[in-house]
Amino acid sequence: MYRKQLMQGKMVILLFAALLIGKVLQAQLFDAEFKRLLDQAVEKSDTLQLNALRIRQVKLDEQSTRFNYLPRISSNATYTRLNADLVFPSNTQTLLTGAQRLLIKEAAGIPFTTSLPATVKLQPVPPVQEKNILKLSANTQWLLFSGFKVENGVRAFQHQQKALSYGNDRHKAKLAIELSALYDQLALLRAADSVMSRSANVLKEQNRFVTTAIKNGLATPLERKKIELVLQKLELRKAENESNRIVLLEKLQQLTGAGYTFLQQLQPVLEPMLLAGDNIQKERPEISALNEAITASRFKEKAERSEYFPKLLAFGQYEFREEDLSLMDPKWYAGLRLQWNLFDGFTARNNARKAALERKSFEVQKQAAAELLQLGRAKARQEWIMAGQRIRMLQAQESLAAETLGFVTKQYRNGLTTMTELLNALNDLEKAGFDLQQAFYEQRRAGLQLLDTNGTLADQL
Repeated sequence: MYRKQLMQGKMVILLFAALLIGKVLQAQLFDAEFKRLLDQAVEKSDTLQLNALRIRQVKLDEQSTRFNYLPRISSNATYTRLNADLVFPSNTQTLLTGAQRLLIKEAAGIPFTTSLPATVKLQPVPPVQEKNILKLSANTQWLLFSGFKVENGVRAFQHQQKALSYGNDRHKAKLAIELSALYDQLALLRAADSVMSRSANVLKEQNRFVTTAIKNGLATPLERKKIELVLQKLELRKAENESNRIVLLEKLQQLTGAGYTFLQQLQPVLEPMLLAGDNIQKERPEISALNEAITASRFKEKAERSEYFPKLLAFGQYEFREEDLSLMDPKWYAGLRLQWNLFDGFTARNNARKAALERKSFEVQKQAAAELLQLGRAKARQEWIMAGQRIRMLQAQESLAAETLGFVTKQYRNGLTTMTELLNALNDLEKAGFDLQQAFYEQRRAGLQLLDTNGTLADQL
């Protein structure tokens, strides 16, 4: 019996050691289950969906700006009624009538001094424009040169899209940190269950030993009651863990939209995080977004000031119906127009100033964000270092607690210590296991925060 108990004590020590070594060697940032949950959370995120719609809107604005260089073609049908026909002045009509007589006499061989026969009828002079006018026409206008307004506007919208895309990256990183905290809490509960199960197994074995000792008069029923009380406390803590697990699953379901059955089947393992290249720093998404916003506002300002540059347009018109055209109206025409906006009531100037103020606002935000990030990096690095030191300390503490439990178990078998001391040693080992798992959890939080402040978290997603 003694050798069996001693072997169990050694197995507890080896189990904790193997678990710890496995965690260090197999450490990784995110497993496949977490990445699947993250994909579902990204798909469900209202913020990302709204941002995607904003990107599409800005893309349409960019296309609309480009389309300014496409010709505009329209078809018009108009009916106009004048108060009277437009005719030549009377002296002009007399001149035209006399010219008509001369032409007829010349054609008929009649001397110019002879009057026309009464049978010859003169044609009336047609009006310049009849009072009923129906026109069917097609018009076109084609912008050939916008004074660089279109080009600057397109580039402004392009950089605005990039700014929104970087905003997506930032929100995805925040979503990963939030989801990771819930996922690791679920793993922490599983680890706590495992620690309590091992403690319960040890207690049950001790209970069997005490029961035998009572029969032989070597122990009292009070010692067995102490063990039973500790087992009841373990059951209560397991029930509390189960309640916390239900709450966590509800939060995960709300965040990801995943099915409850799938979430119940999750088997997360709490592993210490090993970071390669934790000194590598990249530009944070929010800084990149502000840089793009600054560039976009600069091009927006240029586009507004381009209103004062000359613009070149081609234009033309074609008349489908000739009946109501006046003597002065062409059937078609085409031409070029140089348009130069010399004064617009300071509209373009004020819009350019607004864009400049917007750019300065982004620059102030960028400077403030850079200062906060510099402080955040220093803080995150120190927390990461301290988290590693705490893990090493708790590993040593757990190892000592396991050795102590083995020693006290041996002493108790030999009647050299009390049940209280044995239970205290078991409690110390259990607490050391909880503290180490909690340290793993805190170390992962510190690691993700460090990656986030360094701008490299998105590379791990």
